[in-house]
Amino acid sequence: MEVIIIGGGLIGLSIAFELIERGVNITVVEKDKIGKGASWVAGGMLAPQSEGLDGEFLNFCLESRNLYEDFVKRIEEKTGKDTGYWKCGILKLAFSEEEAEKIRQDVERFKKLGLPAQWLDRKELEKEYKNLGDEVIGGALYKEDSQVDNRKLCSTLADYVKQNAKVLENTKVLKIDEKNEKFNKIITDKGELKADLCILSAGAWSGEILDIPVFPLKGEMLALDIEEDEIDRVLYSSRAYLIPRSDFHRLVVGATQENVGFKDGNTAYGTLKLLKGSIDTLKNLAYKNIQELWFGYRPATPDELPILGDSGIENLILATGHHRNGILLAPITAKIISDYIVYNKKSKYLELFSLERFKT
Repeated sequence: MEVIIIGGGLIGLSIAFELIERGVNITVVEKDKIGKGASWVAGGMLAPQSEGLDGEFLNFCLESRNLYEDFVKRIEEKTGKDTGYWKCGILKLAFSEEEAEKIRQDVERFKKLGLPAQWLDRKELEKEYKNLGDEVIGGALYKEDSQVDNRKLCSTLADYVKQNAKVLENTKVLKIDEKNEKFNKIITDKGELKADLCILSAGAWSGEILDIPVFPLKGEMLALDIEEDEIDRVLYSSRAYLIPRSDFHRLVVGATQENVGFKDGNTAYGTLKLLKGSIDTLKNLAYKNIQELWFGYRPATPDELPILGDSGIENLILATGHHRNGILLAPITAKIISDYIVYNKKSKYLELFSLERFKT
């Protein structure tokens, strides 16, 4: 079987990895460099509990979080490279009584589901964080939430896919051509390409290639210098999230959100918001050097849920619209899409997150 994957971000690369392992011939088509899109500029949090998710989407995200350790282990064994996976836990902070009450409710809800969750008041937090911001009331510790270094993971997967599949970089897909409601070929700015099946996983650009409700939400981020082991877990709140990397003197800070289309650049407002959120969380961060500023585009949908599975065109499969959870959902998306293609095994999530929900 010959399969084209449009989009070389983490979702596309993860699907490619799983299909290659199943003996499928893959061609990845990417408008820029593979592994360098929204996946490269993300934070890498694996945080279904910290995000306060519920319902079937929570279950979907928990399943993916549970797959992560084995997923990265297989990648590291195949490549001999580290992915920066770190089961550090995430502390979700409250800056108001309203936020505190909502987080406490989530803690109780997660406990009833059998998930580790613990509320810590300010006095308990001050034992560990001497520079805690003055407005912090308390927070919930979610030990099972974690992180991966998305840049390391993307680079490692990109190297693996380049060695085991055909990769066309700097190649823009202009059109997906169908014949009698069946996938026929893709038309690019460098020619045409045929295959038995095509997967559209072009992130925020998916809606420009096919008429589906996926659009960009811009986010700005920055990184600060920190001392080694200065912060030992992710600190997450409505003001900012702080992600310490395990093997580097680096604190990733995110993220803003704007519906401004594909508008490039870091702004003074976005940078100020991130810096203020950092200092509101830990006061001593005011004196840290800024390492880097960057921005990217989340692939959003009207209901903030992914679009997976059948497209309405035979042999054209969708794997896009992951919004702010693309890094987290890479393992399970790759698994259910690959199982569907190779074994015709249709996960319930392909029905739940089908494109059909927008047609009805």
